[in-house]
Amino acid sequence: MTSIPFTEVGVRSAKRALKNYLPAVRSSHLTEALAAACGFKTHAALVSALAAGDDQDPDFVLLDRQSFEKRLSEVSGHAVNESDIPFNLPNFAVEADGISTTSRRYFEIDYSRSARKRAWRNVMVAAINAGIDQRLFSIRPGDNRWPGSEDVQRREAFSFRFSIGRIPAVASVQDGGFDELSIHAALWPTEDGLRVVRSLNGYFRAGEVFATGWLERRDGAWLQVSSSSPEFACRKHHLEQVASLEVWPRGYADRGSFKI
Repeated sequence: MTSIPFTEVGVRSAKRALKNYLPAVRSSHLTEALAAACGFKTHAALVSALAAGDDQDPDFVLLDRQSFEKRLSEVSGHAVNESDIPFNLPNFAVEADGISTTSRRYFEIDYSRSARKRAWRNVMVAAINAGIDQRLFSIRPGDNRWPGSEDVQRREAFSFRFSIGRIPAVASVQDGGFDELSIHAALWPTEDGLRVVRSLNGYFRAGEVFATGWLERRDGAWLQVSSSSPEFACRKHHLEQVASLEVWPRGYADRGSFKI
């Protein structure tokens, strides 16, 4: 998939790239379908949201193929094959001035078979989203902003608080080198959770739920998923609730190749 900066220039670049792959589609139809891919019902709603954004420090939006396909079929009156939509092509990301989020293992990873993996995914996505929302980092390579991040020699972890609905949480972020970020997170944290969450083996000393993972930012933007079990600890009575949380990644993929 492809993530684009949520600016007028970013949307315009994406549309120009789409026109190269779908030359037979009318410009007005592409406009409406692209708005849907960005999460809006109409182009007018997209324009309104763009006007309220910050072009100097934009958010990134992950283009959604299914929404694009559905809206394009509605406005054009013709069915569109999902395979014709180029969002998962690395070349399209380059042409659109965006960021590729499709790694080699993207289509191999399936969270649906394991409640523990879904729970881990939800905790990691929520923590990464919170870090992005608090402007501690972005999905751009090397874009670290938390206090102390400029000291690349020490690479100390930075802790922060957030919440998922009514669930309190803490997390830490650390520069892992090679533009990767090491993320730890704990839900229902302990009294000392803000400090302990920095530790790789924080587990229940950090909170009722504890997870660690890596955010890739050099070859693309995705949550790295290893072939083995993720680093995750969860009290049994919380597992179902955490596994059923609805959280969506802010401009990056929630799955991808593990690179360390």
